[in-house]
Amino acid sequence: MSQEQRLPLPPGRLGLPWLGESLSLLRSNHGFYTDRLAAHGPIFKTRLFGNDFVVFSGHEAFHTFATDPRIVRGDADPITARQMFLDSLALMDGAEHQTRKSVLVRAIGFRSAIEAYLPRMQGLMSELIDSWRTQGTATIRPDLQLFAARLAGALYTGDESDGAARELSGILADMRAAFLTIPADLPGTRYRRAMRGRNRLIEIVDAAIERHRGADYDDVLARLLTAAGDAGVPVQTLRADVRHLIFASQAGLFAPLTLATMEVGRHPEIAARARAEVLEVAPEGPIPMAVLDRLVYLEQISKEVRRYFALNSATFFGRLTAPMEVGGYRIPAGWGAIGGIHINMRNPDVFTDPDRFDPDRFEEKRQAALAPGSYVPHGDGEFTHHRCPAENLVTVAIKLYLALLLRETEWAIPEQDLALTNELFPLPTSGLTVEFRQLKRSSSAVTTG
Repeated sequence: MSQEQRLPLPPGRLGLPWLGESLSLLRSNHGFYTDRLAAHGPIFKTRLFGNDFVVFSGHEAFHTFATDPRIVRGDADPITARQMFLDSLALMDGAEHQTRKSVLVRAIGFRSAIEAYLPRMQGLMSELIDSWRTQGTATIRPDLQLFAARLAGALYTGDESDGAARELSGILADMRAAFLTIPADLPGTRYRRAMRGRNRLIEIVDAAIERHRGADYDDVLARLLTAAGDAGVPVQTLRADVRHLIFASQAGLFAPLTLATMEVGRHPEIAARARAEVLEVAPEGPIPMAVLDRLVYLEQISKEVRRYFALNSATFFGRLTAPMEVGGYRIPAGWGAIGGIHINMRNPDVFTDPDRFDPDRFEEKRQAALAPGSYVPHGDGEFTHHRCPAENLVTVAIKLYLALLLRETEWAIPEQDLALTNELFPLPTSGLTVEFRQLKRSSSAVTTG
C-alpha cells in the first residue's frame, strides 16, 4: 500500500445512497457549507445527487482545486446546473473550453472592452440614483434588480426597454430559484417555471444574435461575435455562453450593489472616507477608466463586499481523473470536487477577524501579501480556465456605482429586517429600504445620515 493509500479520507458524512446530503444543500445553499466547515474543518466529504464529493477550502486546497489538471469539469454537476446552463463552457473542459473562453475574455474581460461599456453603464446608474433622490425613500433591491436586467439588455441583447428588462428579470429570478428546489419538471412547480424561463431565454438570445448580424452595435454580444469569427468558433456554440453571461451578470451586479449600499450606509466612517476620495478624484461629469483607477478606496470596498458576503457559496463541480492528496487526506479517482468559495474567504488564518467588514484588508500591501487561493469570489487561477471572465467588469461597476452615489447623495439605513434571505444570492429580507437626500457640498464634514 502506497503512502497516499494509507492516508484517511476527509472527515464528513456521505449519508444515504444517492441522496446523501442533497436535501440539506437544497434547504440552505450557504448554510450547508458553513455548518460543515464548523463540524469537519476546511476539507470535508459529502454525497450530493448521487456523487461522492470533497469540498476544498483553505487557500492552499482551494488553489489546488482551481489549478490541478487532475480535476476536470464535465459530468459532476447536478441536473439543475446542467439544465439551466445547457451546453455552457462552465460545464466542460479541454480544448473547446479554452478556445471559447478566450472569446469571452476578449469581449468582457479586456480593459478596452470594459471602457467601451462605461458610458451606457453610467447613464443607467445615474438615472436610477436620480430617481431615488426624487423619491426620498426607496426599497432598492427591486430597483437594482431591474437596473441590472436593463444593463444586461444594453450589453447582450440590444434591447434595454422597460418591457424587455422586466421580462428578463422575471426569467432570471425563476432560474435562480431552481437551484434551491427539487429538480422535478412538473406542472405548477418552481422548476417548471425555471425551465420555461430558460427556454424563453434561448429565444431571446437567438433573436439578439440575429439582430446583431451586420448591424452597428458595440456591446458584449457584438464583440463576442467578432472574437468568435476571428477564433473560428461557430456562432451556434456561443448561444449557451451568452445565456450564462446574462444569468451571471444580472445577479452578479444587483446583489453586490445592494449589499455595498447597505454596508457603506451602516458605516459612516467608511462612507466619509470614500466620499472624500470621490469628491477629490471625480467630483462631477463622466467617469472614465483612468479616473476609476484612482478611486483606490472604492476598489477596496468593492472587494470587501465580495469577500464578506455569501455571494457565491461554491464553484461549479469537478471530478478527479486520478487520485489526489490534499491537506493530508486522500481523494480517490472518480470522486467529485467542489471549491467552497464563501467559507474559503472567511478563513481566519488568512483574514484576521473575518466576520468584520473591513475594506482596509485590500490595501495594496496587504492584498499583495495574500497567498494564491485566498480571495476567490469569482474563482481562482487563470481567466482562460474556470475563473469568471467578468470579474474586472464587476469591480468597475461597483466602483462606478459608489462614485455616482457618494458624490451626489447622502443616505441612511432605517431600522428594518436586514437578516439575509435563504437565496442563491442572499440579500436583506426587507429588500433594503434606504432614505436618500441630496448631498450638501458646502458641508464641512460629509458623512452619511
